[in-house]
Amino acid sequence: MQHARTHLTLLSSLLIFSAAVCAEDTLVVDIKSTKKAPSPNEVQPLAAERSAVLPADGGDFLKQLNGVSGSRFGGRGIEPIIRGQSQTQLNVLLDGAYVHGGCPNRMDPPASWAALETYESVKVEKGVQTLQHGSGGSGGTVLFERDTRSILDPEDGWSGKASATTMSNGVKHDVSADVTKAFQKGYARVFTQDRDADNYEDGDGKEVRSSYQHKQAGVVLGLTPTEDRLLEYSYENNDFSDALYPGASMDSPEESGSIQRLKYKDKLDSKINNIEADVYSSNIDHLMDNYSLRPQTGTKMAVPTTSDTVGGKLALTSSIGDTDVTYGLNVQNRERDAAMKNMSAPGTPTTNLMWPGASTDQTGIFAEATRKFATGDKLKYGVRVDQVDAAAAKASVVAGGRTANQNYTAVYGYGATDKTETNVSGLLRYDKALNDTTTAFAGVSRTVRTADETERFISKWGMTAPDRWVGNPNINPEKHNQLDLGISQQRGKVRWTGTVFADQVDDYILRDKVTTGAQTGAQIYRNVDAEILGAELGAETKLTDKLRLAADVAYVKRTDTTDDRPIAQTPPVNGKVQLDYNAGKWSAGTRVRFAAGQDRIDTAMIGATEVGESAGYTTLDTYGRYNLNKSTKVRFGVDNVLDKTYSEHVSRRNLDLGGTVERVNEAGRSAWLKLETEF
Repeated sequence: MQHARTHLTLLSSLLIFSAAVCAEDTLVVDIKSTKKAPSPNEVQPLAAERSAVLPADGGDFLKQLNGVSGSRFGGRGIEPIIRGQSQTQLNVLLDGAYVHGGCPNRMDPPASWAALETYESVKVEKGVQTLQHGSGGSGGTVLFERDTRSILDPEDGWSGKASATTMSNGVKHDVSADVTKAFQKGYARVFTQDRDADNYEDGDGKEVRSSYQHKQAGVVLGLTPTEDRLLEYSYENNDFSDALYPGASMDSPEESGSIQRLKYKDKLDSKINNIEADVYSSNIDHLMDNYSLRPQTGTKMAVPTTSDTVGGKLALTSSIGDTDVTYGLNVQNRERDAAMKNMSAPGTPTTNLMWPGASTDQTGIFAEATRKFATGDKLKYGVRVDQVDAAAAKASVVAGGRTANQNYTAVYGYGATDKTETNVSGLLRYDKALNDTTTAFAGVSRTVRTADETERFISKWGMTAPDRWVGNPNINPEKHNQLDLGISQQRGKVRWTGTVFADQVDDYILRDKVTTGAQTGAQIYRNVDAEILGAELGAETKLTDKLRLAADVAYVKRTDTTDDRPIAQTPPVNGKVQLDYNAGKWSAGTRVRFAAGQDRIDTAMIGATEVGESAGYTTLDTYGRYNLNKSTKVRFGVDNVLDKTYSEHVSRRNLDLGGTVERVNEAGRSAWLKLETEF
């Protein structure tokens, strides 16, 4: 831990020193932007009028993209799944910052902390396309990015937007505002949001416990002494309350998270062309219990948790002939505590240290080169090395008459000791223009993902073995060996893309159950070999100048090859067909979303991570937009027009239904209206 903090201190000092040395007394605010067609395995969200009006959170927002699924837990906390991979198999960055949630059961995955209305762009890189964002990311990388300079008004300096939304089924109101003021050598930006979501009804009219309240606010302060130089500080806070989770045995009455960032960017006339330095911290306080928001049926239990992450990145770019080389380092330090308390007993004693002072320090260095050829082809290759140190500081502390080390030993035969890893990753990718209309790419990569704090150190010891959930302190990191192939073509009014991928995983970290002995039924983690195969296809065409038709479909198959069994929670074949008409002042569209049934499940994990086989579904959405004037428009529509009752295969089991094995259903018919204005 001290090793990571030393590197972080050096990185912070370099950022501040660089900004001070390079300060100049001139002003140019760069608001120019360039757009290019994404590669076949890179996707960007649809235009606002073609996407969901009010996603529950960042994970819900990402579900509009081909190859991205989501796991329903409650009204919020949608876990994104890319190419069948999720959780820390994905790198999710919120304007350069990593946020690791406060719930061991993942009520609040990283994307749930994204204040969507305040980001200028969202990009999903499927698979491994770069090694710069940190270790892991075998499934993909999600970048929620702000670019305040791009929205500054060069005339009077003021710019902003505001919106108000209501729905007939779920969200009662959502109001947001985002205002920016440009100054001669900088800018200030403030934003806020207030949302009140009620329980929604599914297609059968059954109420799904999914309500929550969300309030968030933030500020961004920037200095722009030159066109290319930026020093920026940002702070934002999100407060959630009264969040209900039918997919869990507890709800969350309180949760608060804050993120701070300090950034420095510059272009230099030297051997170093560009410099980017970022430091950040994210602090989450989370509380869940089984009595304050639901009828009490037994002993009152509560789990207060904290999850603190600090980190940073330094990236330098130099040019050598036709080759650009980016090199630098990443630092990330996570510290997480979770204690289960018996609120019915005198003194509210701690019964389990679920995260017993769990920490992971990661320090990595990387170098990545991109060579551009005269033909337009591009070759990218790189390597990174990560040093990982993991520990459980409270593994020997007694709680409920036992220590976490006793729990680990009872299951695995050993306790927690400080764990050190040196992990090496690499990337080789070639993009080639086959002709004027067609491009293709081929990529191979090796990426290593270390276990997270839950996989390594979770310690929940129930009265019986099936109520136990124990991490593996000596688990090995995952090694992903991937092959990516893709092609895209723009011919006339038709554009289509296709990709196939194969991932052979050594030491895949599998959440499993003990099948023999005294701990039969306990949930554990072990290493297996695995195979992940998949394909994605998307196409879009302009039928007329105003009418556009698009469709996409995705498939993934995951197998535990050590035991020859499917891996739980694998999405089925899914996709959508979308028709849009844009007449300028107004537009309208309809969308059909579909998924096949999934009968390829891990039956051993039913009741834990797996709910069971699922049926397919097809739903219909309609939507429209009308511009009231140049700055104000109204959007409206109906989701799930036919009021279908359905659920995503990867959703959690609805525990509110008692012994019935049923997923958390999605919302039934929902009409919505959104008014938004810009100035």
